Amino acid sequence: MTYSADMSSPRPRMTMIVMDILDAVMNAPPDSPAWGLMICEATGHGPSSTYPALERMLKTGWIEDEWEEPQPGDRPRRRYYRITGAGLAAYRAAATARTGRRLIWAADGIPAEGAK
Repeated sequence: MTYSADMSSPRPRMTMIVMDILDAVMNAPPDSPAWGLMICEATGHGPSSTYPALERMLKTGWIEDEWEEPQPGDRPRRRYYRITGAGLAAYRAAATARTGRRLIWAADGIPAEGAK
């Protein structure tokens, strides 16, 4: 890990961008960890949203990073991201809360996201 987490930093807000990024990082194959541009492509969020969110998550310890070694000769090296236990716990709590909200909305006759 090349970034030191400051656990006293405020937690990032669990926005859809943060959830999308954590989802992409969690679902990357173990032999091919998530990296910046791949996360942008997988989530559909641009670099101006993705990279600041990644930095906030690094600072609070939700993800950890590692630079690609050795640097390839034909492109810049990649910064790989992996979710931590704290990040997984935050993601699961947010996903559970979202599911609970959707159940309440369904009981009230409010359509869920994307429903017509």
